Amino acid sequence: MPSQKRDLSPSGKEFQNSKKRFHITTSEPIIIIDDDDDITEILTQIKQHEESEKLAKQLQDECAPGGSSSNAIVIEDDQDAVLARRLAEEWEAADAVEQKSGESSSQPTMQRKHSLRSPAEIQTPTESLSAYRPFFTTGRPCTKCGKTVASPRGYVMISGETISPSLGALLHAPCPSCKANHCRGCFQPHPCPATCKGVAKNATCTVDTCCTEVRAIAVFEALGGFDRQYIGEKALSHSRAAAIVSDNKSSDISKTVGPGGTGYGIGQRVYNSGHGGYGAGSKYGPGKLRGAAAEAGREAYREATRNKELAAHWEVLVTRAMQMIAALLPSPYSESPQVYDLLPHPSIGLLLSSSKLPDLLGDLLRNDSVTDWIARSDVYYAMLALLKRMADSELTVSVLLDSRFVTDKGPGIEPWMWDEGEIEWEKGSEGGLERAPALYEYFRKLSKQSEAFIAGASRLMEIEEDLEETIKAISLCGDIIAARDDVERAISVLGVTSTVNGDSQEDTLAEKGKATAASAKVEQAYSLACERLAFRHIPLGDVDSNLKGKGKGKATGLQYSTFNYATTVTSTQNSTRNPRDRLHLVKELAVLATSLPPGIWVRVDEVRNDVIKIMIAGPEGTPYSGGLFEFDCFMPLAYPAVPPQMHLRTTGGGKVRFNPNLYDNGKVCLSLLGTWPGSPEEQWSPYKSTLLQVLVSIQSMILIDFPYFNEPGYGQANPKSTASIHYNQNISLQTTRWAIVDWLREENRKSIWGEVIASHFSIRKEKIYKHICDWAEKNPLMRAYTAANAQYSNPIGLNQSRGLQVPRPQTSHGMDLVKEFDERMLEVQKWHWVDENFSL
Repeated sequence: MPSQKRDLSPSGKEFQNSKKRFHITTSEPIIIIDDDDDITEILTQIKQHEESEKLAKQLQDECAPGGSSSNAIVIEDDQDAVLARRLAEEWEAADAVEQKSGESSSQPTMQRKHSLRSPAEIQTPTESLSAYRPFFTTGRPCTKCGKTVASPRGYVMISGETISPSLGALLHAPCPSCKANHCRGCFQPHPCPATCKGVAKNATCTVDTCCTEVRAIAVFEALGGFDRQYIGEKALSHSRAAAIVSDNKSSDISKTVGPGGTGYGIGQRVYNSGHGGYGAGSKYGPGKLRGAAAEAGREAYREATRNKELAAHWEVLVTRAMQMIAALLPSPYSESPQVYDLLPHPSIGLLLSSSKLPDLLGDLLRNDSVTDWIARSDVYYAMLALLKRMADSELTVSVLLDSRFVTDKGPGIEPWMWDEGEIEWEKGSEGGLERAPALYEYFRKLSKQSEAFIAGASRLMEIEEDLEETIKAISLCGDIIAARDDVERAISVLGVTSTVNGDSQEDTLAEKGKATAASAKVEQAYSLACERLAFRHIPLGDVDSNLKGKGKGKATGLQYSTFNYATTVTSTQNSTRNPRDRLHLVKELAVLATSLPPGIWVRVDEVRNDVIKIMIAGPEGTPYSGGLFEFDCFMPLAYPAVPPQMHLRTTGGGKVRFNPNLYDNGKVCLSLLGTWPGSPEEQWSPYKSTLLQVLVSIQSMILIDFPYFNEPGYGQANPKSTASIHYNQNISLQTTRWAIVDWLREENRKSIWGEVIASHFSIRKEKIYKHICDWAEKNPLMRAYTAANAQYSNPIGLNQSRGLQVPRPQTSHGMDLVKEFDERMLEVQKWHWVDENFSL
């Protein structure tokens, strides 16, 4: 990067200081000399201008037809000479950085996908940014006296201004000897006094818009100030959390899961009512304490107040920081874009990636609480504006789209730039660098949750009287969706390619063996399919001509004949849910839209959002592996003060009890549902426990590897128990019969679970087929069950024609279900959406 550089836009730009003033409107400068002009310095400026013209002419010659320059541009006017020179210099700097980092291409674009690289070849943002370190920290000679002017350094305070006084001062480079002031970016003289603190204190200061380089410096210093605040806030948060944990160790109540019954605690502690000054016996409650106890209560109250004030102040700082950074980033689509908007400094994206800003954005985007979004609406609106601005430029959009490195520890970008500490990046168990999902992936999930909330809240707008909070939530969710659309349009215009679920997975797969990589690819496809199908609002009811149009509340004319709680739904059709509870339910369902783990699918009725259907896949390594288990769920009018109601539909027609907690009549025994006794922390906690906890509890604590021991009094799980082994053999048989093969019937093709069935069995067909073959070979219970099917003992696998390397069992038992699964899978794979959406 040249040490001296003049910033002249095509339209002409005026420069002033105490010595000279000139205005460029043509290829020749017009110089107005005042009485005290320094003739030598004027001549120097003229010489520099002539050199600029010479370079521009050279570029024009190279760009003319027949020229050999690969980076050719067309200069249409002499006034564009300096702009062309700057562009050439930016390319040269980018080439130098790529050569240093081992990249082969001289002009990288976001359209080029990264090739597979070994962990040793992957460069972190700081490694790439190191090439620009001298630009931010090295001093340069004064243009007037020639003495070295050190690059300024200071602390940026985050105020409500884009260019705060502390930031404005750092954009100048005053000479300590002759007091001449310079732009810290291009190092051209500026008329500002040596003590200038920018436009906030000096209305005539224009240093912040001087050149591309100074905008990059402004971004760097702003990020440095933010990093310092972010690291400090995290340290305080960890300190407060450690103090709370230390305070309450003695009151920690252990959970009880096992022989006493299966439950799912919410992790909360139960505190003594008088502890900390907040309980019933506190001075601040109904009772009063005296002496030391009273003082302890007052101190706890003061501490809580201080923490609340600190949290509020942090929210203000975060909002201001994001607004400041957004205003400094390139804005090529503004009404009057400048050179630094159209040709930003190549370090901009690396600066963002090396700072703590992606960590903050990741925290905000992963937040699944609509209530919290509303409470922190200023923060979220500032975040949306920042995301949209980042999507406007190729250099900054990569921070959104690329899988990202996550900082483990370090001093922040400003001390790192000055070589006062290293930024360390998170590593995996094998020592390789970890890559977190792209911010854009979180943003998509956030917008998906917003869509789910709006879909659920639409009914509230028809019947709710106090709409203030609902309107705020809908408005914010609508803005999130609009911001996502804006970002996607900007990405489309730039023609860039997202690495969401791309490069990071490829890099990880490259480190593994082929077999492991193939399995990981299947699981990756399965997770993506589960995410796409996880949550939907759909019609679950049928038109009932007997109810249609008869009486208030029955205008929908719907009946839920395939829903276990149909009678309750009908009886509550004219009832009213508490407005607070209604909004709580809508928010909770919105969370489900993006929080469901792979293997759980939810369908909510688009008219009655208290009518819910659920499908849960049996976890691998359990006797339920490969199976799909359907549940009906009804949210009572008193929800969330009371738990939801759950009914298992997959029971083999009422003949199979799949678990001590899953009865053949559909009853689901669970402490969290109140259908099983348990300790207080395992019971339903009003307004704290959630439907998501119920679903995760069923998947992870009922559909387990040794379900036999869920029966009270059977003791701790013992894999070698004969009774447990026989129990699992029977469960495997029934799972295959009723939770696998039965779902592959043609009549399920157009059911509400059609796509789920197709994706689940198509993507995992080899694993499921192998699982069935394995237990059919080893399961003695199958001999009596399939004694009449010896004709299917042919050892040649029916799947051989599809290239699967899974051998068929060579004995007669179990072959009827293996054959039935195999033949039905051939039909399922013809379902029209399988090839479109689930090909590997």
